[in-house]
Amino acid sequence: MKRERAVPAAAVSASQREETKRKNTGRWNKFWGKVWRFRHIYLMLLPVVIFYIVYCYVPMYGVILAWKEWRPKYGIIGSPWIGWENFQTLFSQPDLLRAIRNTFIISLLRLGICFPVPIIVAILLNELMGKRFKKAVQTCMYLPNFISWVILGGLVKMLLAMDDGLFNNIIVAFGGSRVSFLTNQGAFYPILLLTEIWKGTGWGTIIYTAAISGIDPTLYEAAKIDGCKRIGLMVHITFPMIMPVCTVMFIMQLANIMNAGFDPIYNLYNPYLYGTADIIDTYIYRLFTEKTGGGGYALSTAVNLFKSVINFAFLIAGNVITKKINGYSMFTID
Repeated sequence: MKRERAVPAAAVSASQREETKRKNTGRWNKFWGKVWRFRHIYLMLLPVVIFYIVYCYVPMYGVILAWKEWRPKYGIIGSPWIGWENFQTLFSQPDLLRAIRNTFIISLLRLGICFPVPIIVAILLNELMGKRFKKAVQTCMYLPNFISWVILGGLVKMLLAMDDGLFNNIIVAFGGSRVSFLTNQGAFYPILLLTEIWKGTGWGTIIYTAAISGIDPTLYEAAKIDGCKRIGLMVHITFPMIMPVCTVMFIMQLANIMNAGFDPIYNLYNPYLYGTADIIDTYIYRLFTEKTGGGGYALSTAVNLFKSVINFAFLIAGNVITKKINGYSMFTID
Protein backbone atom coordinates (compact mmCIF):
# COMPACT_ATOMS: atom_id res chain seq x y z
CA MET A 1 0.00 0.00 0.00
CA LYS A 2 1.41 3.30 -1.12
CA ARG A 3 1.95 5.82 1.68
CA GLU A 4 1.05 9.44 1.11
CA ARG A 5 3.85 11.92 1.41
CA ALA A 6 3.52 14.24 4.40
CA VAL A 7 3.23 17.92 3.52
CA PRO A 8 5.60 20.09 5.56
CA ALA A 9 3.82 22.25 8.17
CA ALA A 10 5.68 25.34 6.99
CA ALA A 11 4.33 24.84 3.45
CA VAL A 12 0.76 24.44 4.75
CA SER A 13 1.11 27.55 6.90
CA ALA A 14 2.50 29.55 3.97
CA SER A 15 -0.34 28.42 1.69
CA GLN A 16 -2.93 29.31 4.33
CA ARG A 17 -1.42 32.76 4.79
CA GLU A 18 -1.41 33.27 1.02
CA GLU A 19 -5.08 32.21 0.82
CA THR A 20 -6.04 34.50 3.70
CA LYS A 21 -4.14 37.39 2.12
CA ARG A 22 -5.88 36.78 -1.19
CA LYS A 23 -9.31 36.74 0.46
CA ASN A 24 -8.60 39.93 2.40
CA THR A 25 -7.39 41.64 -0.77
CA GLY A 26 -10.57 40.54 -2.53
CA ARG A 27 -12.73 41.93 0.28
CA TRP A 28 -10.95 45.28 0.24
CA ASN A 29 -11.22 45.50 -3.54
CA LYS A 30 -14.91 44.73 -3.31
CA PHE A 31 -15.35 47.32 -0.55
CA TRP A 32 -13.56 50.10 -2.42
CA GLY A 33 -15.43 49.10 -5.56
CA LYS A 34 -18.73 49.73 -3.77
CA VAL A 35 -17.42 53.02 -2.38
CA TRP A 36 -16.44 54.17 -5.87
CA ARG A 37 -19.75 53.00 -7.30
CA PHE A 38 -21.73 55.04 -4.76
CA ARG A 39 -19.17 57.85 -4.52
CA HIS A 40 -21.79 60.56 -4.93
CA ILE A 41 -23.71 59.31 -1.89
CA TYR A 42 -20.52 59.05 0.17
CA LEU A 43 -19.59 62.55 -0.93
CA MET A 44 -22.91 63.83 0.41
CA LEU A 45 -22.27 61.92 3.63
CA LEU A 46 -18.77 63.36 4.07
CA PRO A 47 -19.80 66.70 5.71
CA VAL A 48 -21.86 64.81 8.30
CA VAL A 49 -18.93 62.49 9.07
CA ILE A 50 -16.58 65.46 9.42
CA PHE A 51 -19.07 67.20 11.71
CA TYR A 52 -19.31 64.22 14.05
CA ILE A 53 -15.56 63.70 14.07
CA VAL A 54 -14.84 67.35 14.93
CA TYR A 55 -17.66 68.00 17.38
CA CYS A 56 -18.35 64.54 18.86
CA TYR A 57 -15.26 62.35 18.71
CA VAL A 58 -12.44 64.88 19.12
CA PRO A 59 -13.91 66.36 22.36
CA MET A 60 -14.24 62.87 23.84
CA TYR A 61 -10.82 63.21 25.44
CA GLY A 62 -12.57 65.47 27.96
CA VAL A 63 -14.09 62.37 29.55
CA ILE A 64 -10.89 62.03 31.59
CA LEU A 65 -12.14 65.00 33.60
CA ALA A 66 -14.33 62.50 35.48
CA TRP A 67 -11.15 61.27 37.21
CA LYS A 68 -9.64 64.71 37.77
CA GLU A 69 -10.06 67.76 39.95
CA TRP A 70 -10.93 70.52 37.51
CA ARG A 71 -8.69 73.57 37.76
CA PRO A 72 -9.24 76.18 35.06
CA LYS A 73 -5.65 77.37 35.40
CA TYR A 74 -4.28 74.03 34.15
CA GLY A 75 -7.05 72.94 31.82
CA ILE A 76 -8.32 69.40 31.37
CA ILE A 77 -4.94 67.82 30.64
CA GLY A 78 -3.05 69.62 33.39
CA SER A 79 -5.63 69.21 36.16
CA PRO A 80 -4.52 66.73 38.87
CA TRP A 81 -5.81 63.17 38.95
CA ILE A 82 -8.01 62.25 41.92
CA GLY A 83 -9.08 58.73 40.91
CA TRP A 84 -12.68 57.71 41.63
CA GLU A 85 -13.38 60.53 44.04
CA ASN A 86 -15.97 62.21 41.77
CA PHE A 87 -17.88 58.94 41.42
CA GLN A 88 -17.73 58.40 45.18
CA THR A 89 -19.11 61.91 45.69
CA LEU A 90 -21.84 61.21 43.15
CA PHE A 91 -23.03 57.92 44.61
CA SER A 92 -22.85 59.22 48.17
CA GLN A 93 -25.56 61.82 47.48
CA PRO A 94 -28.65 61.04 49.58
CA ASP A 95 -31.22 61.75 46.85
CA LEU A 96 -29.43 60.13 43.91
CA LEU A 97 -31.40 56.88 44.06
CA ARG A 98 -34.64 58.86 44.00
CA ALA A 99 -33.43 60.77 40.94
CA ILE A 100 -32.45 57.53 39.16
CA ARG A 101 -35.84 56.00 39.96
CA ASN A 102 -37.70 59.06 38.65
CA THR A 103 -35.54 59.05 35.52
CA PHE A 104 -36.43 55.45 34.73
CA ILE A 105 -40.13 55.96 35.45
CA ILE A 106 -40.43 59.05 33.25
CA SER A 107 -38.37 57.50 30.45
CA LEU A 108 -40.48 54.34 30.44
CA LEU A 109 -43.68 56.40 30.43
CA ARG A 110 -42.39 58.41 27.48
CA LEU A 111 -41.39 55.19 25.72
CA GLY A 112 -44.75 53.54 26.29
CA ILE A 113 -47.06 56.53 25.75
CA CYS A 114 -45.29 59.26 23.78
CA PHE A 115 -43.35 57.01 21.38
CA PRO A 116 -46.35 55.33 19.65
CA VAL A 117 -48.31 58.57 19.16
CA PRO A 118 -46.30 59.91 16.14
CA ILE A 119 -46.56 56.48 14.47
CA ILE A 120 -50.34 56.37 14.88
CA VAL A 121 -50.75 59.98 13.76
CA ALA A 122 -48.56 59.44 10.68
CA ILE A 123 -50.63 56.41 9.66
CA LEU A 124 -53.86 58.34 10.16
CA LEU A 125 -52.54 61.33 8.21
CA ASN A 126 -51.73 59.00 5.35
CA GLU A 127 -55.44 58.12 5.14
CA LEU A 128 -56.56 61.73 4.66
CA MET A 129 -57.74 62.25 1.09
CA GLY A 130 -57.80 66.04 0.87
CA LYS A 131 -54.27 67.35 0.25
CA ARG A 132 -55.00 70.90 1.45
CA PHE A 133 -56.65 69.71 4.64
CA LYS A 134 -53.77 67.27 5.22
CA LYS A 135 -51.16 70.02 4.80
CA ALA A 136 -53.10 72.32 7.12
CA VAL A 137 -53.25 69.63 9.80
CA GLN A 138 -49.55 68.89 9.44
CA THR A 139 -48.64 72.57 9.68
CA CYS A 140 -50.71 73.04 12.84
CA MET A 141 -49.06 69.97 14.37
CA TYR A 142 -45.52 71.12 13.50
CA LEU A 143 -45.87 74.60 15.02
CA PRO A 144 -45.54 73.65 18.73
CA ASN A 145 -42.12 72.14 18.00
CA PHE A 146 -40.78 75.62 17.22
CA ILE A 147 -41.89 77.00 20.59
CA SER A 148 -39.16 76.84 23.22
CA TRP A 149 -39.77 74.90 26.40
CA VAL A 150 -39.40 78.12 28.38
CA ILE A 151 -42.39 79.64 26.62
CA LEU A 152 -44.35 76.40 26.54
CA GLY A 153 -43.72 75.80 30.23
CA GLY A 154 -44.94 79.32 30.98
CA LEU A 155 -48.13 78.70 28.98
CA VAL A 156 -48.80 75.45 30.82
CA LYS A 157 -48.26 77.13 34.17
CA MET A 158 -50.64 79.94 33.20
CA LEU A 159 -53.31 77.44 32.12
CA LEU A 160 -52.96 75.39 35.32
CA ALA A 161 -52.43 78.28 37.77
CA MET A 162 -54.49 77.92 40.93
CA ASP A 163 -55.54 81.55 41.31
CA ASP A 164 -56.51 82.52 37.76
CA GLY A 165 -55.74 79.55 35.51
CA LEU A 166 -58.11 78.59 32.72
CA PHE A 167 -58.73 75.05 33.97
CA ASN A 168 -59.38 76.18 37.55
CA ASN A 169 -61.75 78.88 36.31
CA ILE A 170 -63.70 76.21 34.41
CA ILE A 171 -63.79 74.00 37.53
CA VAL A 172 -65.08 76.91 39.63
CA ALA A 173 -67.67 77.78 36.97
CA PHE A 174 -69.12 74.27 37.32
CA GLY A 175 -69.26 74.59 41.09
CA GLY A 176 -66.00 72.90 42.03
CA SER A 177 -63.10 74.13 44.11
CA ARG A 178 -59.72 75.17 42.82
CA VAL A 179 -57.02 72.51 42.46
CA SER A 180 -53.28 73.08 42.80
CA PHE A 181 -52.19 71.12 39.73
CA LEU A 182 -48.62 72.42 39.77
CA THR A 183 -47.88 71.16 43.28
CA ASN A 184 -49.73 67.84 43.00
CA GLN A 185 -47.25 64.98 42.55
CA GLY A 186 -49.94 62.70 41.15
CA ALA A 187 -50.80 65.19 38.41
CA PHE A 188 -47.25 65.87 37.26
CA TYR A 189 -46.79 62.80 35.04
CA PRO A 190 -50.01 63.36 33.03
CA ILE A 191 -49.15 67.06 32.63
CA LEU A 192 -45.62 66.24 31.47
CA LEU A 193 -46.69 63.52 29.02
CA LEU A 194 -49.52 65.56 27.51
CA THR A 195 -47.22 68.54 27.11
CA GLU A 196 -44.55 66.44 25.39
CA ILE A 197 -47.16 64.89 23.08
CA TRP A 198 -48.47 68.35 22.22
CA LYS A 199 -45.02 69.67 21.43
CA GLY A 200 -43.30 66.70 19.82
CA THR A 201 -45.94 64.66 17.99
CA GLY A 202 -46.02 66.77 14.83
CA TRP A 203 -42.26 66.81 14.42
CA GLY A 204 -42.02 63.12 15.25
CA THR A 205 -44.40 62.19 12.44
CA ILE A 206 -42.02 63.51 9.76
CA ILE A 207 -39.77 60.44 9.63
CA TYR A 208 -42.74 58.04 9.68
CA THR A 209 -44.55 60.02 6.99
CA ALA A 210 -41.40 59.82 4.86
CA ALA A 211 -41.26 56.06 5.43
CA ILE A 212 -44.93 55.68 4.43
CA SER A 213 -44.37 57.68 1.24
CA GLY A 214 -41.78 55.08 0.19
CA ILE A 215 -44.27 52.19 0.24
CA ASP A 216 -45.01 50.72 -3.19
CA PRO A 217 -48.57 51.85 -4.20
CA THR A 218 -49.15 48.55 -6.01
CA LEU A 219 -49.34 46.84 -2.62
CA TYR A 220 -52.40 48.91 -1.76
CA GLU A 221 -53.93 48.31 -5.17
CA ALA A 222 -53.47 44.55 -4.88
CA ALA A 223 -54.95 44.53 -1.38
CA LYS A 224 -57.99 46.53 -2.54
CA ILE A 225 -58.58 44.07 -5.36
CA ASP A 226 -58.58 41.29 -2.75
CA GLY A 227 -61.26 43.18 -0.81
CA CYS A 228 -59.11 44.74 1.93
CA LYS A 229 -60.70 47.77 3.63
CA ARG A 230 -58.93 50.90 4.87
CA ILE A 231 -58.39 49.53 8.37
CA GLY A 232 -56.92 46.39 6.84
CA LEU A 233 -54.61 48.45 4.64
CA MET A 234 -53.25 50.25 7.68
CA VAL A 235 -52.85 47.09 9.76
CA HIS A 236 -51.54 44.69 7.12
CA ILE A 237 -49.57 46.96 4.76
CA THR A 238 -48.73 50.41 6.14
CA PHE A 239 -47.64 49.39 9.64
CA PRO A 240 -45.61 46.28 8.64
CA MET A 241 -43.83 48.23 5.89
CA ILE A 242 -42.67 50.96 8.27
CA MET A 243 -41.80 48.50 11.04
CA PRO A 244 -38.01 48.63 10.29
CA VAL A 245 -38.06 52.41 10.78
CA CYS A 246 -40.11 52.04 13.96
CA THR A 247 -37.61 49.46 15.18
CA VAL A 248 -34.65 51.77 14.68
CA MET A 249 -36.44 54.68 16.37
CA PHE A 250 -37.44 52.45 19.28
CA ILE A 251 -33.85 51.29 19.78
CA MET A 252 -32.60 54.88 19.65
CA GLN A 253 -35.25 55.91 22.18
CA LEU A 254 -34.29 52.99 24.40
CA ALA A 255 -30.65 54.06 24.16
CA ASN A 256 -31.68 57.46 25.51
CA ILE A 257 -33.49 56.09 28.54
CA MET A 258 -31.24 57.86 31.06
CA ASN A 259 -32.13 61.22 29.52
CA ALA A 260 -35.69 61.79 30.70
CA GLY A 261 -35.77 65.33 29.32
CA PHE A 262 -34.18 68.19 31.24
CA ASP A 263 -35.98 71.06 29.45
CA PRO A 264 -39.63 70.06 29.98
CA ILE A 265 -39.11 68.94 33.57
CA TYR A 266 -37.01 71.94 34.59
CA ASN A 267 -39.63 74.32 33.20
CA LEU A 268 -42.59 72.52 34.79
CA TYR A 269 -41.47 71.29 38.18
CA ASN A 270 -40.90 72.99 41.55
CA PRO A 271 -39.64 71.93 45.01
CA TYR A 272 -43.03 70.39 45.86
CA LEU A 273 -42.55 67.88 43.01
CA TYR A 274 -39.01 66.72 43.74
CA GLY A 275 -40.31 63.36 44.95
CA THR A 276 -41.66 62.41 41.50
CA ALA A 277 -40.15 64.93 39.07
CA ASP A 278 -36.53 65.29 40.12
CA ILE A 279 -34.48 63.33 37.55
CA ILE A 280 -30.72 62.87 37.32
CA ASP A 281 -30.22 65.91 35.10
CA THR A 282 -32.18 68.34 37.28
CA TYR A 283 -30.71 66.92 40.48
CA ILE A 284 -27.14 67.21 39.25
CA TYR A 285 -27.87 70.68 37.88
CA ARG A 286 -28.83 71.83 41.36
CA LEU A 287 -25.83 70.02 42.77
CA PHE A 288 -23.62 71.69 40.17
CA THR A 289 -24.92 75.21 40.92
CA GLU A 290 -24.31 74.65 44.62
CA LYS A 291 -20.73 73.51 43.96
CA THR A 292 -18.02 76.15 44.26
CA GLY A 293 -14.55 76.45 42.84
CA GLY A 294 -15.36 74.81 39.51
CA GLY A 295 -15.55 71.30 40.99
CA GLY A 296 -18.98 70.86 39.46
CA TYR A 297 -17.50 70.40 35.98
CA ALA A 298 -15.69 67.22 36.95
CA LEU A 299 -18.75 65.95 38.81
CA SER A 300 -20.98 66.64 35.81
CA THR A 301 -18.55 64.74 33.59
CA ALA A 302 -18.74 61.75 35.93
CA VAL A 303 -22.54 61.88 35.84
CA ASN A 304 -22.70 62.01 32.07
CA LEU A 305 -20.19 59.15 31.78
CA PHE A 306 -22.35 57.07 34.10
CA LYS A 307 -25.44 57.85 32.03
CA SER A 308 -23.66 57.08 28.77
CA VAL A 309 -22.56 53.65 29.99
CA ILE A 310 -26.14 52.78 31.01
CA ASN A 311 -27.56 54.11 27.73
CA PHE A 312 -25.02 52.11 25.72
CA ALA A 313 -25.99 48.94 27.59
CA PHE A 314 -29.66 49.57 26.77
CA LEU A 315 -28.75 50.23 23.14
CA ILE A 316 -27.00 46.88 22.78
CA ALA A 317 -29.71 45.02 24.71
CA GLY A 318 -32.50 46.59 22.67
CA ASN A 319 -30.71 45.81 19.43
CA VAL A 320 -30.18 42.16 20.42
CA ILE A 321 -33.79 41.70 21.56
CA THR A 322 -35.15 43.35 18.41
CA LYS A 323 -32.98 41.14 16.23
CA LYS A 324 -34.28 38.01 17.95
CA ILE A 325 -37.91 39.15 17.57
CA ASN A 326 -37.87 40.64 14.06
CA GLY A 327 -34.94 38.79 12.55
CA TYR A 328 -32.92 41.95 11.88
CA SER A 329 -31.11 44.61 13.85
CA MET A 330 -30.62 48.31 13.28
CA PHE A 331 -27.28 47.52 11.63
CA THR A 332 -28.64 44.91 9.18
CA ILE A 333 -31.85 46.48 7.89
CA ASP A 334 -31.97 46.15 4.10
